[in-house]
Amino acid sequence: MSELERCLAQLGRELDWPPTPQFRVAPAAAPARAFPLRRTLALALLALLVLAGAAYAVIEIFELRGATVERREQLPAAPPPGPLRLGARVDSVAAARERLGFEPLVPSAAGPPDAVHVRDDIPGGELSLVYGEQPGLLVTEFRGDLVPEYLGKIAGAATRVERLSVDGERAIWIAGAPHFFFYRPPGGEFAERRLRLARNVLLLERGRRLVRLEGSFGLERALELARSLRPSGPPA
Repeated sequence: MSELERCLAQLGRELDWPPTPQFRVAPAAAPARAFPLRRTLALALLALLVLAGAAYAVIEIFELRGATVERREQLPAAPPPGPLRLGARVDSVAAARERLGFEPLVPSAAGPPDAVHVRDDIPGGELSLVYGEQPGLLVTEFRGDLVPEYLGKIAGAATRVERLSVDGERAIWIAGAPHFFFYRPPGGEFAERRLRLARNVLLLERGRRLVRLEGSFGLERALELARSLRPSGPPA
């Protein structure tokens, strides 16, 4: 059995299909049972597997609240480089706090950010902290409990993907070979993707937040940054 067939079989076991109807004469047809919301991602992945074929078969799926990482046998074609979509630039983390539905966390081990950006087009908003040029470190935060499938990553077989625990909360470390990063617009189609190549990334849950640390650093530095995350000020 191929990897594609195994993935399809596994998803088939997980999907909650409606029962086989009993055919009878009735005054009105009973309404069809809706699929549970928690099966939405599985159905979308099933459609992607069928469309993509064995060359892009998903080998493994890693999930956090707010993010999904897919390890595939083969990556799609690399997208052309483009600008980061970080939202509107604001004067400070304090100014960002006024527009967000959560308390921002700042990595004290990195010092003050060089730029602060906010996006208002997702529930709770999204914060991006930029450090250095390129940037050297990019920190992204949003409410993972409000948008549980918002952030996605596609990694190849050569990319290291490792489950971790940071201060008792779940995390995923993605390093080595480049991988793709994309957003799923809230309420948009699953297949609508804006891929970009990403560097090493640590994803971690911090309470209701999903925090993403991206840069050209190793796991030791990523953990140092993660463990130094602190509230930027008094609760909003």
